[in-house]
Amino acid sequence: MTEIARFISGKAPDKFGRNIEQLLAYNHFWLEHDHKYIQVLFPIDEGTKFNQHAPLVTQADRDAFANSKDLRVAHLKALDLLLEFWGLQRDGYEIFSMLPPSPATHVWLKSHDHNQLRLTRAIRSLYLLGNEQVAANLCEFLISAAKETDMVSDKTVDYWRNALKEKT
Repeated sequence: MTEIARFISGKAPDKFGRNIEQLLAYNHFWLEHDHKYIQVLFPIDEGTKFNQHAPLVTQADRDAFANSKDLRVAHLKALDLLLEFWGLQRDGYEIFSMLPPSPATHVWLKSHDHNQLRLTRAIRSLYLLGNEQVAANLCEFLISAAKETDMVSDKTVDYWRNALKEKT
């Protein structure tokens, strides 16, 4: 089992000794102010200067998640935590908001916000680790909200779209 699969499944801690249950218990304060959890809850295939200990998604990880519904479901638990923080919800593959998109109810809905980077990472991670439809629906919802409110840069929207593409 890969390092990422062991962590997401709750069988091993991350490099800081935290297990997934600890991170899933984070409240909004910690979700906003801790900058080293997002890389382990939503690993991707590129490194980051913010957490050099974060594992990178490999083909072995992609295969493990593609072949394990339990791993994909466990990954979606992390998504559900962050969606609630971001003012969003998930029902199966669908992403929605009970409230109209606004900065007051959606912390990421600003001209520039680090949560937009986190959303990009979540889309990419979901895409890489077998939850492609959820990733696409999250991206679609975000782009729609961005267009509706005109509060998110075109550059950020491009990052969201590109998170759904294979790297060449």
